[in-house]
Amino acid sequence: MAVAGCGGAGANEDTGSGDDGGGDDGGGGGTGLSAPAMPSGLEATPQDGTVQLGWDAVDGADTYNVYRSTSSGVDVSSSALDTGIDQTSYTDDTAENGTEYFYVVTAVASEDGESAESDASGEAEAIPFAAPSGLEGTSRDSEVALSWDGAAGADTYNVYRSTSSTDGAEGEPLATGVAETSYADTDAQNGTKYYYRVTSVNSSGAESDASSEVEKTPFSDPPNRPNSTDRP
Repeated sequence: MAVAGCGGAGANEDTGSGDDGGGDDGGGGGTGLSAPAMPSGLEATPQDGTVQLGWDAVDGADTYNVYRSTSSGVDVSSSALDTGIDQTSYTDDTAENGTEYFYVVTAVASEDGESAESDASGEAEAIPFAAPSGLEGTSRDSEVALSWDGAAGADTYNVYRSTSSTDGAEGEPLATGVAETSYADTDAQNGTKYYYRVTSVNSSGAESDASSEVEKTPFSDPPNRPNSTDRP
């Protein structure tokens, strides 16, 4: 999760929000409307194909505008991603997995048809990515071989193992930083039932929700396979 700093990244100096006295809004025309303070506490949480934004409420703000860029130094003189947001959260559902996004938020005060926009908040960064799917396991002698489908936007994977069924990725991972879409648990003990889940990790180190669970028991001899002495 990226947390915004305190500085105003890309202050709104180019929008002409009442300082030049000559815009269509009649800037400085005697309404006495002041721009609210810049929002603070901006956080961005990456998910599968979305980024969840949240920030602290600003006194005197009626709505908020969200700006997005694929490079640091978001330009708030360009078009906003969305405007007129009347709450302190926003879901960017146009984000693409694996793409790095930078966000800032501004506060807007409105009165008698006039509006004043604050400077921009500090930036928050996020890279959306998917959780793994298609997890499968193969039982072997003192080993369980796992494989799964590659997740869009994932940089590496974490593998979790438990001896009881879990609701998600619980406890410390069995393995981290797995670069491939497969993993061999060579520490498994024959006759022990194991439950596995896998998570994605993006390039910023954020971890996804867990995959579905797979249960496997390693064994020394495959069941129902006749021994050589049993064969005619």
